[in-house]
Amino acid sequence: MPRLVDHDRRRAELGEAAIQVILREGLAGVTVRGVAAEAGWSTGSLRHYFSNQYELQAYVVQATTDTLRRRVLPRLQRPRTRGSMVEQIVDIVEEMLPLDAERREEYALWSAIVAWERQHPPEGGSVTWNDQRAVYRQCIAALHGYEPVREPSQATLPHPDAQVELWAALLHTFVDGLATQIMNTPGEMSADTAAQLLCSLLQAVPRARPDQGPHQPRPLSR
Repeated sequence: MPRLVDHDRRRAELGEAAIQVILREGLAGVTVRGVAAEAGWSTGSLRHYFSNQYELQAYVVQATTDTLRRRVLPRLQRPRTRGSMVEQIVDIVEEMLPLDAERREEYALWSAIVAWERQHPPEGGSVTWNDQRAVYRQCIAALHGYEPVREPSQATLPHPDAQVELWAALLHTFVDGLATQIMNTPGEMSADTAAQLLCSLLQAVPRARPDQGPHQPRPLSR
């Protein structure tokens, strides 16, 4: 009787092997031959699932995106009750910075996705960029007094408050710059310095006026 093959599991194994190749060699190393060797497969077996390098890399980019979400989202969503609002948001944003071995791996994976998207611009824009902007949008909206968005798909839509959108873009750009400096000049940009700079930026975000109280959340729309 022929042995049944769990194709989803085997594709997942290939995705995991490809991620190890990315961490070692970058996206350029994700070839049929390279991933087959990492997974301990023959190239013929791999071609049963992917007929060419483009199909393989497209699958790997999606698998890498899913992996990043599984790793990062639980850290972003854990409850935070200690410290001021600014300190809590700094704690959230620091999860996006390559401050330890785990987050440096995530930064390398994110960089590989960005490299793929430069070559093959996705319809609707970058998924990872939109995911990150949604996080920063939620952080700035909280500082402005808005209730958090409960539906994840709404968090990726522009906020109706133009100031929230402006400061979310500034925070996004700022964090990307910090991440680049931490990776490229680690001796100049320590974790403590990054936290201090984040605090300084977030303290400059305009708040609701005391006589206004918190803003009332409004429906999100394009």
